[in-house]
Amino acid sequence: MAGYLGLFAAGFRRQSAYRWALASGMAANVFFGVFRTAAFLALYRQVERAGGLDVADALTYVWILQAVFGVAFAPWQMEFPESVRSGDFVVDLLRPGDPLARLAANDLGRSTFFLLARGVPQILVPGLFLDLRLPTAPPGIALLALSLFLAAAAAFEIRFLLSAPAFWTADYRGWMAMLFLALWLVGGFILPVEYFPGALRWIAENGPLAALLAVPVRVATGRDALAALALQLVWVAVLATACRAVMTGALRRLVAHGG
Repeated sequence: MAGYLGLFAAGFRRQSAYRWALASGMAANVFFGVFRTAAFLALYRQVERAGGLDVADALTYVWILQAVFGVAFAPWQMEFPESVRSGDFVVDLLRPGDPLARLAANDLGRSTFFLLARGVPQILVPGLFLDLRLPTAPPGIALLALSLFLAAAAAFEIRFLLSAPAFWTADYRGWMAMLFLALWLVGGFILPVEYFPGALRWIAENGPLAALLAVPVRVATGRDALAALALQLVWVAVLATACRAVMTGALRRLVAHGG
């Protein structure tokens, strides 16, 4: 366990070294957050509620999205599949410990830095100027913090599964591009899942991608927070099982395409 905690800390320190990348990423997030805020304010001048959400819910969605975005679409998401493709991943197999757990620990360290350095300010500062629906009591704040960490765990798991074709194909990038389109839509990264029609809304609210964004928004706004968190925990566990199965199958016959 100490080794994995060390990898977590190393990932945290590694990501903290990219200060200019942090600043530029936050600037881009703030720009799009302001743009989305203006769009939703314009919408809610015409209607009081849309998809069951009022203006405070919608603005909370905007800034939770900005906090989670850098974790779901991590700047380092191509590092793992590229290491498989080049053959560098073989070296990781010679190191002590479980390779999947090592990947997860390092990734979660990097994601935790993102959530603290980019995510928290992008929730707290807009909350000073906008009517966001955020928890103020310690239990609610703790639940939101846990939900954001679980979102980071789910993001690692989903990115690992999207990267998995690198184990079996010479070029994984086409598969990842197609699958990320579904993530953009069904994950609620374009519009709140509450705006979706019929069956698509049910899938988006209860499927595995809900663990990335829809659940943290529900926890933040206090809409069935405990039930939403339970759903998130279930999907994190299911995705972890899927990652384990993929890794086990891949290591039976590992082909390094570039080395």
